[in-house]
Amino acid sequence: MNVKSLVAKLSAALIVVLGVLGFAAPSWAYLQDDVDMLLELKDCPVCILSEADLSGQDFASVNLKVAELSDANLSKSNLQAANLMLAELRGADLTEANLEGATMNGSRLQGADLSGADLVDVVLTQANIDGANLQGANLENADLTAAIIGNADWRGANLKGANLRGATWSEAIICDTVLPDGSVGDRNC
Repeated sequence: MNVKSLVAKLSAALIVVLGVLGFAAPSWAYLQDDVDMLLELKDCPVCILSEADLSGQDFASVNLKVAELSDANLSKSNLQAANLMLAELRGADLTEANLEGATMNGSRLQGADLSGADLVDVVLTQANIDGANLQGANLENADLTAAIIGNADWRGANLKGANLRGATWSEAIICDTVLPDGSVGDRNC
């Protein structure tokens, strides 16, 4: 084996090791101290709550600004008027959650399950909900200005009076969906 070949193999091995150790995606499982603070104070900005089971809790008017909530279970929770601005909610379970009047601008909800959720008057400006499940959700009068909707599933959802100005939703699943003007849309079923 010549020196050039040996250097090439060592370089390739080093790149693999650095990729595994240095550039791997971090694991952000919840911090118990953050969960305790949220439950006690209802105020937990910039908290790490990924994968936490927070289902059925009353978090009305809670401050979760810039919180990490990926894959968290918030199903059937009361998040009415909550501050979830810039929150990371990828893959979160928000089924049947009450998010009425919540502030969620800039939130990342890719792959989140919001089926049956109450999102009346919610602010989702510049939010990313690509791939989210919004089946049967009520988004009446919601503000989705410049939201990234992608292929979100809106089957049976209510968007009456919603603001979708600048939103990208040409790939969205719209079946039996009440559109902002009150008409019923069926596209990409």
